[in-house]
Amino acid sequence: MDDLAKLAGTVRQLADQAAMTLVPAVPETDLGSEVCLGPAELDLPAFLDIACKHGGGLLYLRANPFDPADDEHEVSEPPAHLARRKGQIGHLSVAFAANGIVHVWQDRAAWYTEWQQLANAQSSRKDYDEDDEDEQHTDQERAQLAELVDALLADPEFRAAKATARRRVGEAAMPGETNRGWSSWRIISAACDRAEELAGDKYRELYARIDELAPELAAEPEFQRSRTAPARKQVTERFLISHADGFSGPTYVREELCARAQQLVKAASGKNPGSF
Repeated sequence: MDDLAKLAGTVRQLADQAAMTLVPAVPETDLGSEVCLGPAELDLPAFLDIACKHGGGLLYLRANPFDPADDEHEVSEPPAHLARRKGQIGHLSVAFAANGIVHVWQDRAAWYTEWQQLANAQSSRKDYDEDDEDEQHTDQERAQLAELVDALLADPEFRAAKATARRRVGEAAMPGETNRGWSSWRIISAACDRAEELAGDKYRELYARIDELAPELAAEPEFQRSRTAPARKQVTERFLISHADGFSGPTYVREELCARAQQLVKAASGKNPGSF
């Protein structure tokens, strides 16, 4: 299937019919126990049937229209036949959580697989060039790079930025072509990689403590005063950032924590925890 929009429509229709809350995101695939499935193991209708029975009323969906200029997999000078796919859905992910296990179903169009392979090939060539460049620098120069990376990591705005926006924040914080012989691009790339690693460690730790954190968030006056879902999500995101050394994290952790805290608030007020 070249365009997965029909599959995305099937998910939305099922969520509506089953009165499930559809979350426009999917769990990260490195936050604990998980089951990863695809068309080869199980078709989408069968997966959705399981989600209806065991998903606890929450279904996660990521089906973003393809934009060659703003895709997570970067390709320089993309081929015309792939650039023409703009607006189509090439990668679909659906997920639910049950008994502490995240169940993820994914499918990719053949043309998007080609796009990913092209991006990986370009990235591998870039990494080779960077390694070759690093060998030409002295230990002192590499220590200076580490200092520049640490300085960028210390910027609260850089730490709190979403992974997709962190590079733009870094570019704004570090204009210019070179810094002590290192290109700004090289410094920002190293800082982004390190930030992703540190944030991943923190949010894996927080996800393991989610049962402990939910009552703490539910007790926050600002969370209790919030009357809309977007407001509660913002409060939850600030709460998580404050517990993660200033780093933003995966949408799934925020959504799961917010939902659990909201259930606790409603249960405490005598309302049906499953209502919204």
